[in-house]
Amino acid sequence: MTDLNSMPDENTDKSAKTEKTEKTKEPENLKTEKKPSNKVNAKKELQNRRTQEKKEQQAANVLISQEANLSRTKWRAKSSCAGLSEALLKNLVYKNKGNPKLQLVQFLEATRMPSLNGRKREVSDKTRADFGVNMMLAITLSKSLRMPIHNLNEFSVKHVIKLVAHWVAEDKAPGTIQSRLSVYRKFFALIGKESVLPKKEEFYAMLARKGIDVGNLRRTLAAKKSKAWSPNEVNFDKVYDEIKTMDEYVASQLRLQRAYGLRLNEVVHSKPNRNSESDGLYVIDGAKGGLERFIPNSSDQARAIEQSAALEEAKILAAKHPRGLLIGKGKTMKQAKKHYGYILQKCGVTKKGLGVTGHGLRHEFAGNRYEEVSGLRPPVEGKHTAQEYENQPDLVKQADLTVSRSLGHARPSISGAYVGSLFQLEGTHMSREARILLTNVVGILEQDSVARIFREFGTDIAWLTGKIAMGDKLHGDQYMEITVRMKIEDDGYEGMVQRFEALEKRLNQELRREVVLKNWPKKSDPDPAKEGFVRVFGW
Repeated sequence: MTDLNSMPDENTDKSAKTEKTEKTKEPENLKTEKKPSNKVNAKKELQNRRTQEKKEQQAANVLISQEANLSRTKWRAKSSCAGLSEALLKNLVYKNKGNPKLQLVQFLEATRMPSLNGRKREVSDKTRADFGVNMMLAITLSKSLRMPIHNLNEFSVKHVIKLVAHWVAEDKAPGTIQSRLSVYRKFFALIGKESVLPKKEEFYAMLARKGIDVGNLRRTLAAKKSKAWSPNEVNFDKVYDEIKTMDEYVASQLRLQRAYGLRLNEVVHSKPNRNSESDGLYVIDGAKGGLERFIPNSSDQARAIEQSAALEEAKILAAKHPRGLLIGKGKTMKQAKKHYGYILQKCGVTKKGLGVTGHGLRHEFAGNRYEEVSGLRPPVEGKHTAQEYENQPDLVKQADLTVSRSLGHARPSISGAYVGSLFQLEGTHMSREARILLTNVVGILEQDSVARIFREFGTDIAWLTGKIAMGDKLHGDQYMEITVRMKIEDDGYEGMVQRFEALEKRLNQELRREVVLKNWPKKSDPDPAKEGFVRVFGW
């Protein structure tokens, strides 16, 4: 029996068919609606993928850069020769035990010796030979000084100090001693002991504690006689005109040297037309040590006009060269330098001839720049008294720095090689040797380790006084005299006396020489012009 309720109604059937049809069509409608949605998603996915790839690429670049920096650091460490031959020496000592000379010979044959820190190029054969000679001398001389070196790795700072003391006693030239010290520093660096032999003031302090006169170790770089053309009464314009008739390039090179204080190597390598500055000259090509610099034009109007004219002349001539160089067409750098010397010699620009050289124009520039800053001619020319320079110490110091930077040197003190030193002037209170000795002692007392002791015991100001303050050497058991003014603190007068005594004891220990303290009871400082008071601590 058929259930009536189960029979399909016509309307129901139609509704079901419609519903079925709609259900059948629904996927098509949904498909039609999803098409634009898929395009948007695909676009977003593409953007995300590109962003991710970009991030990955950036991360890869960072990693590559880090690896490159690490590799560069390792190469620099290797090329700086720090510990480069440590394993080699150990092996040579094992094979040739008790024979330091044979160890040295084999060491020189096998070791790599970079010219400078960070340089891939090795030293020349001459430098390597000099290295061997000085190291062999150390082995031989140490034996005669009763400090024999049985194996090369036994060579130490104790041997160096003994050798230096011997050479100072023999009155060896400071340059000779310093050259030998540089060899020993190189050796210590090669075997990984670069810190055992300190430099400069620290080394001088070490020697002073051993009673070695460090005053004789400093090289004197100050010029004793001016090498500039004008002080030697050489007329540049006359020489320039004569040389120009022979070779206009050499004449222009000389003019540029005089205008900007350039080295010969900088002149022949220069490309004047690359310089777009109107107020100075950039020195890039041929600069010593690769130290580029900018040399501003002079503050003196006449000199500035001459500088611009010299540069303009150089640009016109350099434009004729295929590479824009200020040398004759077809000449190599070596040929250009040789030709420069030949022309100058032919015109009498030599020490035997006119008494000056082309390099003297660099000194001429240095003297003029010194005058522009300080208002005084250089000390080497002897036109002013020592007091005139001492009256304006800041300007003199700035002049030294300006000259040094303009000439392409890092150390301000190198300016002395061009403009001279105040020590050589008449009117100074002591000899040059005495001033050098005093400077060395003051340098020792101004070290941080000594300054800490003064501060620790409540010192207000300390002066070096007595015999050594006048530049006289201390011999044997002679004491060093230091005058101090102590601070009055909470411990009262008795406490100040105790600090005074404790300070004297500590200074004796630190300086390893008998120090006698004297008290300065006045609140006012001693007269700065008074001889025998050299401040070493305090403000």
